Amino acid sequence: MMEMLRGSVTAQDWMAVAVILGITVVLVVVFFFFVASGQQEDLQALIADDARVVQDVETAKLKKEGIAELREKTAQIEQLVDEFEDRLPSERELTKLVRKFEGMASDVGLDVELTPLPSVEDPELRKETIPYNVVVYGTFHQIAAFVNRLEQFERYLKISDLRIEEQKSRVSKAAFTLSTYRFLQPTPGAAS
Repeated sequence: MMEMLRGSVTAQDWMAVAVILGITVVLVVVFFFFVASGQQEDLQALIADDARVVQDVETAKLKKEGIAELREKTAQIEQLVDEFEDRLPSERELTKLVRKFEGMASDVGLDVELTPLPSVEDPELRKETIPYNVVVYGTFHQIAAFVNRLEQFERYLKISDLRIEEQKSRVSKAAFTLSTYRFLQPTPGAAS
């Protein structure tokens, strides 16, 4: 090998160069198979993860854009539920209702007789129907005004079997069934 440094190359020098090149090639091949190919797999996994993350970010952006609309719809639904519960409460409130009906009749100048009838529960529809037999005395216009007020009442009401008798001495008698409703709460542990 020293002679190669002096200017002459021998076969032994060529053999040493070939062994060094062979070892280098073997090291490069070993590096490629064990290190580079493992890194390629890791790189492919990172590229796939990156694509998934980019897709998740895009999906999140779309959801974020729609969240304001969903919040607005949720607020509208909550308002409708509140209105529904006001119009069809879960408590009976009979005394309060009777006072309101009597007050409405008095406001238009009618004499009213309210007689509660047996209530009917419908578990399938989760409601209770609470009927009253109503008899009022007054002019036709007073009776019509009272019925109109009942139709505009804050709770769901149904007027049925309305009968108005002929006016005598400026007073008519009207009789009808007035039904109000109550929402039945499901009992805990009961099958829906």
